[in-house]
Amino acid sequence: MTFFQLTALALAAVWLLVTVVWFRRSRVVLAAGLLGIGLYTLIALVSHRATLDDLGLESPHSWLLTIVLAVAWLGLTLAYSPVADWLATGWVKQPPTLDSFHVIQQSKAKLVGGIMVAWILGGFLEELVARGIVLKSLESLLAPWLTVPVAAGLAVCIAALGAGALHLYQGPRAVVIITQISVLFGILFVVSGYRLWAVILCHGVYDSVAFVRFANKRSKYSNP
Repeated sequence: MTFFQLTALALAAVWLLVTVVWFRRSRVVLAAGLLGIGLYTLIALVSHRATLDDLGLESPHSWLLTIVLAVAWLGLTLAYSPVADWLATGWVKQPPTLDSFHVIQQSKAKLVGGIMVAWILGGFLEELVARGIVLKSLESLLAPWLTVPVAAGLAVCIAALGAGALHLYQGPRAVVIITQISVLFGILFVVSGYRLWAVILCHGVYDSVAFVRFANKRSKYSNP
């Protein structure tokens, strides 16, 4: 584990703790944390204390294969989503709290703006933190003590739990749903050779589809 991975993992852990314990309803703290860790990462890259490979941002061997993998995984994720919702509904009776998203139902311009924010905060920064930093760092930390598949599996699950917990502002059912979907994103990250591009594409398009369905009231959670 590099010094950057150690410090970035510690920073992410503190941010997660602060968000979950004290500011679980604050989208401002959530976004500020993502932006802050992103800025720290950018500084580390510029100062050569981290590399694109450390973060999973190195160019893929084949962009075509990356896109095909992202599209195929998107299909799998969309197909699994109703199952994730069904399981979450069985465990948590209260539906998600999605009041903050009703703004995208007001106009197409606000929908487009919401999708752009989702790509930046969810598709890129959340994946950078959850997979590029947390998952990779945890696997590096666990690898000397466990077999590679076990270390990777634990890292995938821990990163997914963290990503799910960050969405407590949407309520516990949303956390259960997002944790399951986040596991799929983590597996995609591992399958794609620990490169983020397929995951970023899959996550970004997945959120875009969810936003369009929500805005057009085709989601079961579209109405207050």
